[in-house]
Amino acid sequence: MKDYKKRMVLRPAILAASSALVLSACGGGSSSDSGSTTSTSSLSDAQKNFESFALTSNGGLHYVDGSLSFSTNSAGALSVGSNSTFFTIDSSVAQSPSAGTQSQISGATSLSSALKIPTLTNGRQVVNGAVYVGAYPELARFSYVGPNVQADYLATDGSTVIRTLLGTSYTVVSLSGLISASPSELLTNSALGLLTNTINGQSLYSAQANWQAGAAYIKVVRQTVGDELFTYDCVSPATTGASPTPCSTTISTLESFFPYASTTDGKSYKLSDGQIVTLQGVRAWVANSVLGGSTTDYRMYYQYNGGIYAGYMVRSGTTIQIRPLGGGTPQANYYFLNNAAVQSIKSALNF
Repeated sequence: MKDYKKRMVLRPAILAASSALVLSACGGGSSSDSGSTTSTSSLSDAQKNFESFALTSNGGLHYVDGSLSFSTNSAGALSVGSNSTFFTIDSSVAQSPSAGTQSQISGATSLSSALKIPTLTNGRQVVNGAVYVGAYPELARFSYVGPNVQADYLATDGSTVIRTLLGTSYTVVSLSGLISASPSELLTNSALGLLTNTINGQSLYSAQANWQAGAAYIKVVRQTVGDELFTYDCVSPATTGASPTPCSTTISTLESFFPYASTTDGKSYKLSDGQIVTLQGVRAWVANSVLGGSTTDYRMYYQYNGGIYAGYMVRSGTTIQIRPLGGGTPQANYYFLNNAAVQSIKSALNF
């Protein structure tokens, strides 16, 4: 049996093999006037910067995501694998949240006309004693809390809030000149960096391409509001709905469940390795030591429907982090492009 560990975080990776190049990243960001009649004089700098991208009239936020598989033939011609993807996860709000809570407008767009958008799904979380599946395209509500930007993400039922993230910092960075000379943080910490790879001397985009006028990206720092309990299939079979496969259907209490060997973590957990607490309406065992995700998290097992289920917990107030494309120390910024930057990338691609 295999203990699957699935995360709702960015997990970029680069894999190269022989003459084929496989590039992948998991992944969500634009500028002008506010498009709202609400005065911006009372907004914080973070909220003003958020609106300069996020309002529909300003083009929305565009998050680059993808998985690229390329090869060259004997003549050196570049070809794209049929399973490749390179796209943006798009989001916007129609008006300023200062006028009241705004529903997110969501979608996805392929950056290359030769590639399709993959089938995307969201993870599962335990909320108030029940398992919910995150909606995709994302359903979210944006509001302003103090100087910050709050986003409440909803389940597929369209009403249950499954996670709340508080955006505490929004920093706009203008782009100009050659795309190849872009700030290293953008290419290192977002899926846009997939384009910097070459295969047999062939580039994935034009090295002479420039950013269009008005191109920019925004760096976003967010933290969790409330303890988050993510869950998934502990063992096969794999499922996608609100009934994940439990670790055990014959054991109903956590005290009787341990010791338990997690094949994913590569260790055997004892009851004394964690604490039993009540979280999100369920009785859960939470490990004392961190699990090791990009965002600080903890192994978690919980009692549910007469069995024991697996998951991991992210504590309230934790900063959401991502790991750079090539690996290394996780960092707190998420990077979103504006519309001018997206159009620049589309024009520069060689596939």
